[in-house]
Amino acid sequence: MKIAVMSDTHDHVWNVRAAVAQARRLGAEVLLHCGDLVSPFVLEELDAFPGPVHLVLGNNAGDQLLLARHCQARGGRVVHHGAFGRIEAPGGPVAWVHDPDWGRALARAGEHRLVCFGHTHRFLLEEAGGVHLLNPGELLGRKEPPGWALVDGRDFSVTRVLLEGGRG
Repeated sequence: MKIAVMSDTHDHVWNVRAAVAQARRLGAEVLLHCGDLVSPFVLEELDAFPGPVHLVLGNNAGDQLLLARHCQARGGRVVHHGAFGRIEAPGGPVAWVHDPDWGRALARAGEHRLVCFGHTHRFLLEEAGGVHLLNPGELLGRKEPPGWALVDGRDFSVTRVLLEGGRG
């Protein structure tokens, strides 16, 4: 299972569109979004992803009621998890949040093989005690080149993917 991990899109529809296209080409089967998606119209870009899409809130959450309604209208293919998301991958449990402090605390607890977070707008990959901690960076392109991460759900190896033709 290949997992696309994205964060901090801040309604940059062109970069979301490019990232989803890359994830499709690279064979991602599941997409996790670590928050700051902001507006429901970005969900239209995520509709191009062929597999399940899982979202959590960020600190720039926009209209959460409207976002939740738009997720529900997609028949369960786009799941809005609130502040904390969790799925099972072949290699073990995966959790994701937006806040880096909460992400680090989840990683220290040792209950997940992969913990993802956002908020800092900077790519980060650490491993300790069999737990991988990942910030995929930002799709916005404000603090660093826009990008995301492709994760192998069996061994949790991570490839950082910079956007082709992304706009900062």
